Amino acid sequence: MKNLWLFCTSIIFSVFLLVGCDSHSDYEKQIINYLELNLKDFDSAKYKFEKPIKVKINGDDAYIILFYVNSKNSFGAYTGFNERIFAFFTDKDKQYKNKDITEGVKVGYYEIEYLNKRIKYE
Repeated sequence: MKNLWLFCTSIIFSVFLLVGCDSHSDYEKQIINYLELNLKDFDSAKYKFEKPIKVKINGDDAYIILFYVNSKNSFGAYTGFNERIFAFFTDKDKQYKNKDITEGVKVGYYEIEYLNKRIKYE
């Protein structure tokens, strides 16, 4: 009887632990919030995230996350997974700069340095 009570208690405790779990990191949550505001059909979106990478962007310390998003366009068709780059600047004064920088990297507006070498985005 004591073993049964212990088993039931451990099951209930485990359920409470699992209910509080969230599978997305803070970085991922911020990107998902950004996508929710900027995609035509956010509810259809599927996304994958890479791990954050510490870099320098135009000389400022930052973290970038490569992520891939597949969502429906205006015609209702999926676009396929598109690679995007989201930057998080570590200096608190630059919080407003946290954003998707994919297009800026493509045209050369943002220069990303990682381990003393430039990353070319193609």
